Amino acid sequence: MRAALLALVLLVTAGSAAATPLTPTPLTAEALLAANVPEETVDVIAGGAWWPQLPAFDSVVYRADPQPETAAGLTFVQLGSDATITATLYAFRSSHDAYKFLLYGELVGPVVDREKPAVGEQHGFYVTTLPDGKPVTRFFFTRGRVGVAITVNRQRWNQSRIAIIAQAIDANLKELAAGTLRATPLPADQLAHLPAGAIAPGPVLGTATVGDEAWATVDRDGTARQVRDGLKKRSAKLLFRRYQRVGSITDVIETTLFTFPKAADAARWFAPFGSGVNDSKSSLDAGSTGPQAAYRHGRDNYELRFATGRYVADVFCYAPFIQSPSTDCERVVRTLGERWYTQLVHAR
Repeated sequence: MRAALLALVLLVTAGSAAATPLTPTPLTAEALLAANVPEETVDVIAGGAWWPQLPAFDSVVYRADPQPETAAGLTFVQLGSDATITATLYAFRSSHDAYKFLLYGELVGPVVDREKPAVGEQHGFYVTTLPDGKPVTRFFFTRGRVGVAITVNRQRWNQSRIAIIAQAIDANLKELAAGTLRATPLPADQLAHLPAGAIAPGPVLGTATVGDEAWATVDRDGTARQVRDGLKKRSAKLLFRRYQRVGSITDVIETTLFTFPKAADAARWFAPFGSGVNDSKSSLDAGSTGPQAAYRHGRDNYELRFATGRYVADVFCYAPFIQSPSTDCERVVRTLGERWYTQLVHAR
């Protein structure tokens, strides 16, 4: 009898637990990034070698009306061509603002197809031409208070093709709303070695683990495959964070931490950058960032990189939506680099 009662209690308890509703996932930058299009989907629908770039967390520097509370974008580049696929998710204050975002996105010359693809709650598709004469395909849709923009530059896609990208994102947005999709956990051991809060150059816009290919698409110290293979061979782990530079509405500071198994791996990875920068006309004073350090200004950005122990740290300042960042970046990058070096030099 007592065993039967216990079994009944356990059954009722299990049923109650199963019925407990999940809470929606907060729409942080990291959650929006988790809801973006999976790399596997891009590979299947686009074909060829498409590599993701570093994520873009543009909530504040986006500077638009309506202004999103949070944003996370991901661009894929096709190796060997100038084509790109960009999908950006914007969390607005309300679904009305998300709809306004969609309407403003459709204020263009070409005819907008508001029927297909039927993804999301409101949607619009069109193809237009870039200044260089090549096509650009755009699709906007909303899901709750999230607006999504998908752009395929220099390729003409039809509705059914771009729908596969959009459907993958929309399914993820539904999972965020249901609480069944969460932001990708950040590795605590690496997270502890990003710049401490006291030395941060401004508000954090977003943090993410990134793969070798993402760094390889932005590194200029070799071909994309050479850079990717070099990181892979040394078993590097990468953690990326973007800040809004304090005192600026246009500049961002990006920090990337490379963690290697051994100090020798870190030193070898840093060496090409160090020799290339320190022997160039674009070289700047790297300040107190150790014997393995280099700092440069060029191509509308400031970049400082140093190695200490089994870590390589990269600090990068630019303005995503205007041509050049403020000259204040030079000082801010150097100061952050010096403080971060002091923090990392004691890390194990």
